[in-house]
Amino acid sequence: MKIYKKSLLYGALAFALCMAGGCNSNIDLEPEGIITADGYFKSAEDYEKALTALYERLNVESYDLWMDGVTDNGLVTHSWNRGYDLGRGIGSTASSFPADKWDKGYISVQRANNVINNIDKYQWPGGESDANRNQVLGEARTLRAYFYLDLVSIFGHIMFYTENPATVAESENVKQVQDPKEVFDFILDDLDKAIAGLPDKPSNKSKIGKPAARLLRARAAAYAAGYLNDKSYFQVTLDETAQLVASAPQLADFDKLFVTGCEDLDEVILVRRYSLDATNSWGNWYNQSIGGYCVTTPVKALADAFEYVGERNEVRPYLNKDPRFYQTIYAPGMEMRGKYFNTIPNNVVEKDGKTYFDPNKDYGALQDKEVSVGDVLAEGGGGEWNKTPTGLSWKKYCQEEETWTTYNSFIIFRYAEAYLLRAEALVETGGSTDEAKSLIKVIRDRAGNTNDIDKMVAERYNGSLRDLVRNERRVELAQEGLRFADIRRWNILLDVMNKPIEGIEYRDFSSGTPKHTVLIPAERDAYTARDFWWPIPQAEIDLNPGRIAQNEGWK
Repeated sequence: MKIYKKSLLYGALAFALCMAGGCNSNIDLEPEGIITADGYFKSAEDYEKALTALYERLNVESYDLWMDGVTDNGLVTHSWNRGYDLGRGIGSTASSFPADKWDKGYISVQRANNVINNIDKYQWPGGESDANRNQVLGEARTLRAYFYLDLVSIFGHIMFYTENPATVAESENVKQVQDPKEVFDFILDDLDKAIAGLPDKPSNKSKIGKPAARLLRARAAAYAAGYLNDKSYFQVTLDETAQLVASAPQLADFDKLFVTGCEDLDEVILVRRYSLDATNSWGNWYNQSIGGYCVTTPVKALADAFEYVGERNEVRPYLNKDPRFYQTIYAPGMEMRGKYFNTIPNNVVEKDGKTYFDPNKDYGALQDKEVSVGDVLAEGGGGEWNKTPTGLSWKKYCQEEETWTTYNSFIIFRYAEAYLLRAEALVETGGSTDEAKSLIKVIRDRAGNTNDIDKMVAERYNGSLRDLVRNERRVELAQEGLRFADIRRWNILLDVMNKPIEGIEYRDFSSGTPKHTVLIPAERDAYTARDFWWPIPQAEIDLNPGRIAQNEGWK
């Protein structure tokens, strides 16, 4: 029997929660005990249940938190973890992360297709004009666009379909996209249709309304402008963000955005919620000294992207940074659960059975609190494999008082991104620089970055407002899963990924004379043009001979 890869048939064979692992030409398409789309949609409540299963695909398995580890923002720690090889330039067609993203992306698409293509299985009271019907359809279309944008941004030449194949024969008719423009244009058109049926304000922050769909459409258009090298797409970004910015609430305090309760903030548009019964497992990203695994960690390049708002202290380089730095990254000398975080070797002393910074070294003035033990490489205090290799670790989403039982929500969309996208579109299309700067100023002011924008453009960004806007997006949205597409659509992938991987900077006192040191946690093989797109999983190609071509450069 000829076997076909599961990604094309998930939705038809096992609806919503029961997904099959594969199929052949003799498979029973109506297996006993399996819920199928044909027999499912009999009430409005059924659509809500199907949507719930679809919303659960957002940040599935915390994938958004993994993504910065394969960019110039971060590093994957363990050789067995997602993206370890790709982040070091040694990925292959057998790499696990592309396979995960491909398979789970198509599960998500097919759940959305099931809702969309069965929208009229139930007789809605108002027919095609029924408000509930059109809201369900708008939510499903928006989510399908979200998942397709992820797939096309990663793989480019994806398998694209809007109706799930019900048989092996139908699956053979699914074609691989030769030009990603087809997918980008579909996404923008489908989102335009979705917006019409969505409410101005959904019932809660776990549901999609017009603002979420508009922001996704603005994002997708900006991605299309870069990926397709066609700035005309920025007009969609400008159109959508004009409405978003005009109706935007006051932005929240930055330090309240990534902790429990963030869904109650006006700035937040859409979240993936967790609960006491469904925690988010973000302990993977917490520090080793408090029981975490540091599976990805920030790197020096990201730390350096945060501007100084005061003079740089040469012996304490993490002082006087943009306040967002202190809500995004843990660096030596910062407080963590009532103690000081330290990853600098040979930098502490024992006193009365407790550990403090060495008073004769650079952080010695900090004697009011103990130092948390177990984060310095090769100095004991726990498993070496779970210590941050860069000396930095994530604070964004990783500052709750419990390590493994946190259930704070993950933000999918927030209004700050609308400001950033609009500013970018204005700069890229020759629009008003004054408006662009005013939009960026809103973002910086709320965070407490008091630097003058014109002065920064002249002195730090070589006269380029575009570079400042791009950097603003980098620091504002770090560890939110968006840097991966940004460095590709801006065509800076090879530049940023071919720079050395660096960690903390500090003064080494081991020789007697303090010596400025930059930690080198890993090396990266050269990135080349092939790395623009990730490899399509080889298993997918092998199971679909002659139907899927590998992305160029991958063998």
